Amino acid sequence: MQRLTDNSYYCTVQCFVAAWPGHAAQHRTGLNNRGARTEDAAAAALDGFGVDGDVVATEQKWVEVADTLSYTPLPDDVGHMLKLAVIPFSMDGSKRGIAKTLKTSYVIAPPPPPQPRRMMLVRNNVVVSFGKPGTARTNTSRLGFTLLTYNLLAEIYATPDAYPYCAAWALPWNFRRRNILREILTYRADIMCLQEVQADHFENFLAPELDKYSYSGVYKCKTREFMGQYGKMDGCAIFYRRDKFTVMPQGQLDIEFNAIARQRHGNDKRTLNRLLKDNVAQVILFEMTAPHPSSRRQLIVANTHINASPEFADVKLWQTQMLVQEVERVMQQQSGSLGAIPLVIAGDFNSLPGSDPHSLLALGGVQPAEDPAGLLAQLPLRHSLPLRSAMATVGAHVNASAESHELQKMEPPYTNFTSHFVGTLDYMWYTYDRLSVGGLLEMVDDRQVHENTALPSPLFSSDHVPLLSEFHFKR
Repeated sequence: MQRLTDNSYYCTVQCFVAAWPGHAAQHRTGLNNRGARTEDAAAAALDGFGVDGDVVATEQKWVEVADTLSYTPLPDDVGHMLKLAVIPFSMDGSKRGIAKTLKTSYVIAPPPPPQPRRMMLVRNNVVVSFGKPGTARTNTSRLGFTLLTYNLLAEIYATPDAYPYCAAWALPWNFRRRNILREILTYRADIMCLQEVQADHFENFLAPELDKYSYSGVYKCKTREFMGQYGKMDGCAIFYRRDKFTVMPQGQLDIEFNAIARQRHGNDKRTLNRLLKDNVAQVILFEMTAPHPSSRRQLIVANTHINASPEFADVKLWQTQMLVQEVERVMQQQSGSLGAIPLVIAGDFNSLPGSDPHSLLALGGVQPAEDPAGLLAQLPLRHSLPLRSAMATVGAHVNASAESHELQKMEPPYTNFTSHFVGTLDYMWYTYDRLSVGGLLEMVDDRQVHENTALPSPLFSSDHVPLLSEFHFKR
């Protein structure tokens, strides 16, 4: 719904009703600005709005609600304006400067949270039942962990031009950050692989807020120098529960695909220019903490955000091949083999099911049909890791049925949903010889996604859907 007096938009009827006092105030402001009018005329003009004529004639008064450096609107503020007043003083407090004020729009009630997603119990790669809404584990007695992957949609990309269908008040980071924090804390994942995390948001919001809930974080910023100051660049972050995992000594590797490109193609300017896309990845060796030494397990987690440009399909495949090669190298260094330590590779691969990067990871090798710049001719385009996609589980969603024989048809219908693109780009790959899937978070309710055209929306503050899997150690 739209309020024509100030071009405000409301996501639901309830949202509009909550802002009703502000609606009447808009008309009072309009009447006052147009000059003096009699009480009878004012009351008649507002008769349809259920506002008493005496209220119309009453001048608005400001009431102090706080004297602090920051203020979060309360339910009592809904339907009212807020005014921030800043008064400068000299260092000794003797001289007072000119006060500056800033008024907000009318405070509206936040939308109710989306319907809680349930965990699906998985046995032998088949969903067998559903858990209670809000429960993040299916079997706490088995030795294992939960892992979440989520592209947060960085503030630098969340513009009205990119997402014109999203309510203007629901797009700024100040609103979205609380939605995102509430959502990821609901899942209480043991490990979180996040993408499009802005550097200043990691340092000033995510790290300190998640620290309150016993999470530690590791961050890797993109290698994008032309974007200006460091804080306004995005990157990848891995958060982990420090009461359950520790990072092993020398167990952290940051991958810069630009650096690999310069090392391999430093003398070929044309190839180098095609490869310099600034994407990064993280690889961390964890040890699970446990009271008994025999219960301690090691785990390697990789987190990445592969290049998004559709016209650079060869670069996507090149980056994916470099990632698995680096992961294999880490596994060899840490244990001397590729089968000793369980592995999860998660992130936004910007590649659809059945694409070359997806086939490389799922099938262990691929032969691309095209290589326009000759990037792929010298690459093996294969790996020796027994990888499987966690979401490609029978019964996990409408696509994944027992009759599906093509792997790409087993993936979810989408993990990225906008007005101009709908498809699956996010994955959780795991080594099925050492890990099994014990549970999966069900997909979001399609009706709630379509209710606001697409993502992001007042309910979901990213254009991606978070994925979560519960993994169990096999041996």
